[in-house]
Amino acid sequence: MFKETLHILHGVFLWRMLRLKYAIDYKKVVLVPVNEVRDLDYYALAHLEDYMERKYAKEAIVLYEGKDTYHLAEEVLAEYGSGGNKVRLCPCDRKTIETIYDYYSFHKFFDNIVFTYAFRPEDNLLGKVLSETQVNEEDAVCLGLYRLRMVLPLRKKDKRIETCSTISL
Repeated sequence: MFKETLHILHGVFLWRMLRLKYAIDYKKVVLVPVNEVRDLDYYALAHLEDYMERKYAKEAIVLYEGKDTYHLAEEVLAEYGSGGNKVRLCPCDRKTIETIYDYYSFHKFFDNIVFTYAFRPEDNLLGKVLSETQVNEEDAVCLGLYRLRMVLPLRKKDKRIETCSTISL
């Protein structure tokens, strides 16, 4: 119990550091594509503009881990853009992402953050829904993760992408 409490407190500390480093507030959204289900990450990035409109955000922070996720983010944002909004691609290591997610699972500390986990924690039903029903990844992103009213058609737009330096926490 003591180790779990320290782990959650570490998540609090890491979130506060990220919030200060990137000036995260309710005018920004944070997307964390975790590279579990590639199509889920793809549609989360492709519909990022729709999520930003729903949250009235002017900027998005995409915390990614690994070159695969970075290349996917660049590819999707180059194709669909961000609707003139600023999108920052910021590297973050796997342990930091997992610790912040554990803290988020314990306490929903910010409404404008989305993780694309499908199989973590064990009682997460998203992976089961995707594999056992006719719900596809785009439906799951729009209706489940982003809570949009409907699955909106993808639009090709201009892009404004900025890359951040490596996080050192």
